[in-house]
Amino acid sequence: MSDANLYTFENPEFKKTYWHTCSHVLAQAMKRLHPEVKLAIGPAIENGFYYDFDTPEPFSETQLAELEAEMRKICKEKLKLERFELPRAEAIQFMEEKGEPYKVELIHDLPEDATISFYKQGEFTDLCAGPHLDSTGRIKGNAIKLTACNAAYWRG
Repeated sequence: MSDANLYTFENPEFKKTYWHTCSHVLAQAMKRLHPEVKLAIGPAIENGFYYDFDTPEPFSETQLAELEAEMRKICKEKLKLERFELPRAEAIQFMEEKGEPYKVELIHDLPEDATISFYKQGEFTDLCAGPHLDSTGRIKGNAIKLTACNAAYWRG
């Protein structure tokens, strides 16, 4: 693959990294607008990304535009994504203090010798193996479009 295609969607690894970073931007937007929401998982998928949230009230599709606007704002902020690692006990305590029970469960499910890594962007930090883009500014905010809002059951 030529260098010209390294940072394009022609490169499957770049595309996956791009979508994965978008999922973190979505989670950050959700936490800004609805701090009571609990985070589950948010991977890249074939043609985009998703993030599972636990909300006290059903989330409606009418709120998608609000989330999109906040995502665009986060992209314009050009927040640096920084990776860091914590020992298991500290990682569990960190997520417990943030009130993120699903993240605590995910950490408990990791092998004892697993590297437990996080990514921080601005005020938002998430448990994540990565990789990610180096900045939210690399995401084309005008291209963000949330297309669905569905119910899910944790590990159900």
